[in-house]
Amino acid sequence: MQKKKLNHEDGQAVDLILDRQAASPSDSGVFVKFADVKPERVQKVKHILNLLKELPVEDPPTDLAGRTVRRVVDTLSSPDGSTILRSVPGSQHPLS
Repeated sequence: MQKKKLNHEDGQAVDLILDRQAASPSDSGVFVKFADVKPERVQKVKHILNLLKELPVEDPPTDLAGRTVRRVVDTLSSPDGSTILRSVPGSQHPLS
């Protein structure tokens, strides 16, 4: 599988599409966004977004929240000093 990164023009095309979708038809004003994006680029982005819609949607693991909290706590309590921590009186866990 080939990895690709979005360039500036790709980002503008994505913004243009998403901004257009965010604008509600019930808005009383006029929605205008200027972007110097080639129509071909916008069509490619639309194609990719439509492909993403076809991916199967899986429920997150039931233990996801617990694992996330444990990872945050482990990171905050790491002895390597990479995080500046301050203690909160009466608390066992430091806050950053």
